Amino acid sequence: MTDTAAANIPRVVLGTMTFGLEKPDAPDSFSMVRVRGAQNIAPFLTLFHSHAHTELDTALVYGDGDTEKVLAQTLSTIPHAVPHFKISTKVPPFVMEDKKQRGHTRENLEKQFRESLRSLEVERVDILYLHAPDHETPFEETLKAVDELYCKRLFERFGLSNYSSWNVALIHEICKQNGYVLPTVYQGNYNPIGRTVAPELLPCLKHFSIGFYAYNPICGGVLSGKYKFDGDVPEGSRYDTKTRIGPIARGMYWNKTNFEAIETLKAAAASTHNITLLEATLRWMRHHSGLDARDGIIMGASTVDQLSETLTALNQGPLGEEMVKAFDDAWEHVKGIAEWYFHDPQPEAIKEE
Repeated sequence: MTDTAAANIPRVVLGTMTFGLEKPDAPDSFSMVRVRGAQNIAPFLTLFHSHAHTELDTALVYGDGDTEKVLAQTLSTIPHAVPHFKISTKVPPFVMEDKKQRGHTRENLEKQFRESLRSLEVERVDILYLHAPDHETPFEETLKAVDELYCKRLFERFGLSNYSSWNVALIHEICKQNGYVLPTVYQGNYNPIGRTVAPELLPCLKHFSIGFYAYNPICGGVLSGKYKFDGDVPEGSRYDTKTRIGPIARGMYWNKTNFEAIETLKAAAASTHNITLLEATLRWMRHHSGLDARDGIIMGASTVDQLSETLTALNQGPLGEEMVKAFDDAWEHVKGIAEWYFHDPQPEAIKEE
């Protein structure tokens, strides 16, 4: 890939949801932790850094609150790399200790964000995200609280995640009218067979000069090509129905329509480029998704070899027209059942959780 071409492609961000402290999950945990302990996580960060990538994405809720802590522990073991990393985190729309409490009130927002700073052992982060909408707290209260934290130099950029396009526009207007820090980053669900952001959200973000960071770029792992609709899955994995999170994950991505598209895409990747579906997917994300240098692709991994394969694939060039068309055809096949990109729960639904 030439330097000129590389200059206008989305950056790569390391997602840390799979990292946790060295302890077993609780039986009823929704944790996605697959790698435990600083000594096991350090090789991931070292490899990521060796590919000249520097952005780490985390959240207060990851690892049931432990991912931020283990990141701090891990970074302390590789001090030569610490100055190069930029860490971003997210404040949830609920209070971790009591999910019935609103998370984006002035008091709770600051309390939980400062908890993240303490866990990460940093004075500030790159991006402070609102992880999802808190519809019980007025946006005006939340955005004033965010601006107060910004004025204290506790973060560099303000981000939104999982908000509808109309709420993004409303939030931008409130911030602009009041002289608050403007949102400049949005983190959302986007992949070749999950493009519900494309019709209205991406144009909205472009209008307001807001960058887009794509999470879930391989559609919950099903675009890795390693799963069969009627096949077995590894014990304890995301789609293991014996875990608490397994049935939820299957409800989102594990359906016949998706797998019909996936089997067609696997064949197309093999016949057009002699590559895996995973590589084809990642090359589509970097070169054909409409994202550019202000945007990002958030990639997670559960093994170092998996991360290495991902980073190598992301460094490859564009796909041929036939493979791009295969992805477009796959989207046409599945878009009627695709998950919406925004989280807009009703207040009573939050109270029942």
